[in-house]
Amino acid sequence: MSPQYHPVHSAEDTDDEIRVSIEKESLLRSWLPMNLRAKRWPSRFWLNSFFFFNAMFSATLFVLSIILLRQTRISAAAPEPPYSPLREDGIVRYLNTEYKPTKIFQSSPSDEVDEAWDGWLREHDHLVLISTEKAKEAGLPESVETYNDPGYAPYGLGVYHQLHCLNRIRKSFYPDRYYPGVSAHEVEHHTNHCFDVLRQAILCHGDVSLVYWWNRNYSYVDETGTKHYTPEYLQKTPEERLTGSFVKWDSPVQCRDMDAVNSWVKAHMLDDDKYGGQVVD
Repeated sequence: MSPQYHPVHSAEDTDDEIRVSIEKESLLRSWLPMNLRAKRWPSRFWLNSFFFFNAMFSATLFVLSIILLRQTRISAAAPEPPYSPLREDGIVRYLNTEYKPTKIFQSSPSDEVDEAWDGWLREHDHLVLISTEKAKEAGLPESVETYNDPGYAPYGLGVYHQLHCLNRIRKSFYPDRYYPGVSAHEVEHHTNHCFDVLRQAILCHGDVSLVYWWNRNYSYVDETGTKHYTPEYLQKTPEERLTGSFVKWDSPVQCRDMDAVNSWVKAHMLDDDKYGGQVVD
C-alpha cells in the first residue's frame, strides 16, 4: 500500500490557515488522475465479483443436482398402480425368497395333485365384492351387479385367473380325466384363451430374477457343508460342461407375499351360502 501524506499543522497555525490548507488538499485530490484515485478499489471489485460468481455457480450446481436426482427417481419409480382393495388395506407386501421345484406340481394327474391345485382355486376364492360406487370412483371396469347384494359387484384378482388358466392348460393334456364328453374344439378354444392370458401376465410382470446352467451331477456337498466337484465334472472340457448342463431356476427372487393375499381373499370372498359354490372351469 502506498504511503499517504497529510500536512501537519503546528500549534502556531491559525484556524483560517488550517481551513485553507484542508481546502487545498481536497482540491488537489479532486484533480488527481482517476487511476491514482481508484488505485485501491479494483482489487476489492474483483474479489467481491469472485465470491459472487462462485456463490452463483455453487447454487446453480445445487439446483441442477436436485433436478437430476428427482428425474432419476421419477424414471425409476413405478407410476401409480390401478386401484385394488388389497393395496388399500396394506396387504401388498414383498419378501425375498427362492424359486423351488415342488414335486407335487410336477407330477402326473392324481387326486393328490388335484387337491394341491384346488387349494389355491376352490370355488369363490378369487371373487370379492366391491361397491359399485367405489368401483366407479376408482375407475374400474363395470362388473355385473350381484343379485344378493345390491350395490355391489364381483371382482376377481388377476393372479387367481392366471392360476386358473394354468390349471386349465394342465388339464387339457388329460382330456379323458378332466373333460370327458367335451369336444376337442371347446377344450382347445378355452386353452388358447389361457395361453394369451399367461403370455401377457408374464410379460407384464417381467420377472428379472436370474436363471443359470448347471448339472446336479457336477458337484456335491459333504457332511461338513463343503462343496466339491465330481470326477465327472473335472474330466470334462469347458465345452462339455456347458453342453451337458441344464437351465436351473431355483434362484433368489423377490415375490409378493401370496400367503397374505390368499388370507385376505379368503376373508372377503363371496359367501357360498348366498351364491353357492361353483368351480369355473
